[in-house]
Amino acid sequence: MVNRNFVALGAGLLLLAALMAAGALQIKGDAGYAGAGPAFLPWVVAGAMAILGLCFVIGAWRATTEWVSAPEFPPRWRAVAWIGAGLVLNAMLIEHLGFIPSCAVLFAFAARGFRIGEDKKPTPKMFLQDVLIGAAISAPVFWLFTKLLGVTLPALVRGGWI
Repeated sequence: MVNRNFVALGAGLLLLAALMAAGALQIKGDAGYAGAGPAFLPWVVAGAMAILGLCFVIGAWRATTEWVSAPEFPPRWRAVAWIGAGLVLNAMLIEHLGFIPSCAVLFAFAARGFRIGEDKKPTPKMFLQDVLIGAAISAPVFWLFTKLLGVTLPALVRGGWI
């Protein structure tokens, strides 16, 4: 067998598909609009993942030449740390600051992480700009979910407008 790594990748996808299907079996609820219930999307994802995993395994098993693997890249742990810190801060702050400010912080930390990953030198001015951009992106999302869809998200003020 020439492409062992790709067979392992396909087997991993099949395992994830099985876990997703097992989780979908646990979801209870009646079919809603157009016959799609709460378990519909997990089943679609599990099915697609299983098909891709099967294609990987069969293709790698039947291949007569070695497939080209991705080139090696040095790990960018500082970038990963900034993005991870943004996710943790978002989870910690969302109940205290509200959706918009916590998502703005997440956006700024993620943008800084991506810049560090590209070997760019982020500045405090860029961080402030990223916080403002994050707020500009998350505010319409907050208003769409809370006002239009009626989904409750943590707000900064009692009136629930931000």
